[in-house]
Amino acid sequence: MIYLPPARIGDFTRSPNANQLSQAWHDRVKEQIDRYRTFDRFLDPLDADETAAREVIPWTGFPRIFDVWLSIDESSDSIERNRRMDRAHRSAEILNRFTYIKLRNDGRFHQIPADPANGLLLYPQTASGDPALQDGFFLAERPQDEYLEWFLVRDPDTRRITRIDFTVEAPEYWETLAEGDPDLVQTIYSELLGKTVPKEDLFFSSDIVCPELEQTARGDFQFVGFTKLFPDEEDFKAGQYNRWNKWNTEQGIVHLTQRNNTLFAEINLAATATQRFAIRPDLSANVDRFALTACGGYGAVNRNSDPTIGQSVNSLALSNFRVMVSNPIGLYIGEINLSGFRDPEGNLVPSEQILTIHRGSFNDEDGLARVLRFSVHPPEGATYGLENCTFDGFPLTTGGPIARQTTVVIHGIAMADNGSHSLTRCLAKSCPHPTKKPQYYIAIRPGDNCPDSNDPSWNDAEAPVTLAPELSRLLPLEGAPRSMGNRG
Repeated sequence: MIYLPPARIGDFTRSPNANQLSQAWHDRVKEQIDRYRTFDRFLDPLDADETAAREVIPWTGFPRIFDVWLSIDESSDSIERNRRMDRAHRSAEILNRFTYIKLRNDGRFHQIPADPANGLLLYPQTASGDPALQDGFFLAERPQDEYLEWFLVRDPDTRRITRIDFTVEAPEYWETLAEGDPDLVQTIYSELLGKTVPKEDLFFSSDIVCPELEQTARGDFQFVGFTKLFPDEEDFKAGQYNRWNKWNTEQGIVHLTQRNNTLFAEINLAATATQRFAIRPDLSANVDRFALTACGGYGAVNRNSDPTIGQSVNSLALSNFRVMVSNPIGLYIGEINLSGFRDPEGNLVPSEQILTIHRGSFNDEDGLARVLRFSVHPPEGATYGLENCTFDGFPLTTGGPIARQTTVVIHGIAMADNGSHSLTRCLAKSCPHPTKKPQYYIAIRPGDNCPDSNDPSWNDAEAPVTLAPELSRLLPLEGAPRSMGNRG
């Protein structure tokens, strides 16, 4: 048996290198699985038999962190709550533009916000080894961190929103595909985006270098030169697939980009959550999902996804089951509720007229939902754009309202096990914010005390995400927008 591609998608069969691609994907997943075989309640999906129990683990696709930071549940006034939700929707579509620098003081590479004005960008390396300074670029990721990302597609002439594309596809799969058949990757990109995508745009044309800085005794930073980015690793080298290419960020979407939205992160947190942690469960053998996430040191404590996955897996492990994600391992869309869609006249529109499933299906051969990609669009023949429609009362100028009604899932698999389940110490503990609703948490060392409600550190905390301006503070701008840089 082998580890299958997500949703049993048939891309490999389209390649003359089908067998090699299938083996490469199996090997890549197996490498991850092998890391956790020593865990008492870890289950290799390939070892599951017909006695295995299955459990669907769902969560909401809209990023919880935006709702938390904007305290959407703080006010009982529905108008104020909707205003905050609208701001959360707009915030979730602001790209994070970033770059890397090497800090000479610690010898490590650090990801930082891109700063074109000060030359803090990435640069292609020329044949002489120098940086091509005229070709500096940054990378970008979407802040949509619940393993569901989306992109608004506009008509280039009218600027109408013709569709909103959603995906849960992991970057590791596309990297495997690109390594084995670059031409096929270009073909599928072009098919999904509905335009010809140049192959050279999908790969780094040369090795990449970044600025090297040194922090002085005064605390400021001095430029000391350029250095090859991650020289001992395969990343950012000539010919390598660029998961942050412009057709997957600023001009379209094919797979996930957010740094935590990876398939191997899902494998890690599901496997890690099989352990028995030194944290007290309730009478139903459940542990608070946020406390468990901090204790286990996996995932991000303020997401919907990671705490939900961890709690579900941990509950099964504590109930004498070996647990893991079933084969084919993947992130999937489990449900899409489009009942909130209204056309410009306020009429309901049947979902079959506005929904297209592009990859995967709701009825895989094992009967489970394994949708990878879908689009929402006006009905065929409609003369309006989505911006003229509403969804749950919000103008459909962002994908946020639909993401709130989209459920992302993983499919757990479990087999009974009455063997030993050793105790694992906690790496951290969670501390709740005194006022944020929904609750916001920070993770601190297990032996430290949580800051109280009067601690100034709560007030000094910066938003962990970029927030869109409040609508009342938006001012009309004149002139064309300025470009902040190009993508490599």
